[in-house]
Order: sequence, then C-alpha cells, then structure tokens
Amino acid sequence: MAKSQVQCSALLALLFCFLIASTETQMAKAIGCKRYSTTWHGECLNSDGCNNQCIKWEGAIHGACHADGFLTAACFCYFC
Repeated sequence: MAKSQVQCSALLALLFCFLIASTETQMAKAIGCKRYSTTWHGECLNSDGCNNQCIKWEGAIHGACHADGFLTAACFCYFC
C-alpha cells in the first residue's frame, strides 16, 4: 500500500514538472515573437504601412505601431 502511494506521488510530481517545463517553453517562444522592425525608420504613425512593410520586407506574419516610450511609437513585427 505504501509503495503504491509513493509511486503515485512520484508520477504526479513528474507530470507536474513536465507541465511547468512546457509552459516555460511556450512563454519563451512568445517573448521572441515581437521585434522592432529593422526596415522601418522614424516614428510609426501608420499601422497599415508598418504591417505591409513587416510582411513584405521582413517576412513577418504581421506588424503594428506600438508605444515605445513616453510620446513615441515604433513599428513592431510579429513572427509567430
């Protein structure tokens, strides 16, 4: 009886570790999805233009203007 409880506890602990590891991997991938555009110059005031440039010039899935400081905006490209 005690041996089966230990085995069950060990199995649950192992499953919990796998769950945490897979969640951390997904979070790391999400962080790398958004990057500053390398081809956009100046402040980003036109999200449609940013989107087109990210897709056509940088191979991104989409792009958009987002706040980048107190009163400035930058073009960000999304790759996942």
